[in-house]
Amino acid sequence: MSSPLPSQPRISVPLEVYYFDTDAGGVVHNIAYLRMVEIARSQLATALGWSLGEMSRTGLVPVVARTEIDYLKPARLGDRLTVTAELTRMEKVRFLIQFEITSATQPDLLFVRCIQTMVTVQLPGGRPQRVPPAWREAYPQLIAP
Repeated sequence: MSSPLPSQPRISVPLEVYYFDTDAGGVVHNIAYLRMVEIARSQLATALGWSLGEMSRTGLVPVVARTEIDYLKPARLGDRLTVTAELTRMEKVRFLIQFEITSATQPDLLFVRCIQTMVTVQLPGGRPQRVPPAWREAYPQLIAP
């Protein structure tokens, strides 16, 4: 995590709804939204200097401890989506990421809202570790009191 971090811990990822995301009626399965969240979360981590390669090399990984998700409207086969992910809070070993999945063509059309609580752990063994110091330095406003 040596390169400079972006001024805002937020990214937007474009995705398209494919057949494997949907049921027989062409509506996105609830579990497919979690795959979309996973993609955005991984890309956010990379943007914040914590790439999958670094996770593999160091064994320091984020683990999902809790997911809260609201399914607001159904996305459908062929829809173009935007998944926005934002780091919103940091504690000693936990951090929160908020997600929104919207229409890429109608940004006010919100399909899903999600919050994930992540825990930083060291593998193997899964011992909790501090949130990356570079994040704490770059985003002190997100540190919980």
